[in-house]
Order: sequence, then structure tokens, then C-alpha cells
Amino acid sequence: MARFYNRKVIVRQFKEIDPVLRLFKARKPKKQDKLNPKWEGPYKIRRVIGPGTYELEELSGKSIKHIWHGIYLKRYYT
Repeated sequence: MARFYNRKVIVRQFKEIDPVLRLFKARKPKKQDKLNPKWEGPYKIRRVIGPGTYELEELSGKSIKHIWHGIYLKRYYT
């Protein structure tokens, strides 16, 4: 089971100051939710906490409270 998961998982690694989008955390799926955005941002990686965990900040420099795992982030291309 773990071998199958490890083959399919997409490892996302970011460096400090990389621009990223973050997944809306608390979402209740609704029928009309199909066309609503699922990602918000862009944000910058403020600090790499550990393998796969990141602290974010807004582009203006304001820090975001929570620590985010890499599965909830995706690279933002400008």
C-alpha cells in the first residue's frame, strides 16, 4: 500500500521567497462550488520549517499565522 502511494505522490519542495498559491482550507463542497476558485494567493515562502512544512507571508510582508504543509501549496508562476 505504501509503495503504491509513494509512486503516485507529487513531492513539492519550495525555497524561501518562492511565490505560491494555497488551497482554501475550510471548504464545504456545494453544487454551485464547481466554478469557484480553489486556490488563493499569491503568497511568499517566509521560512522553511522542516521537510514539507512552510511558513507563509503575504506579498506586502504581513506574516500568516499557520504553518502549511506542501500538499496545500502549489507554485505560482508570474
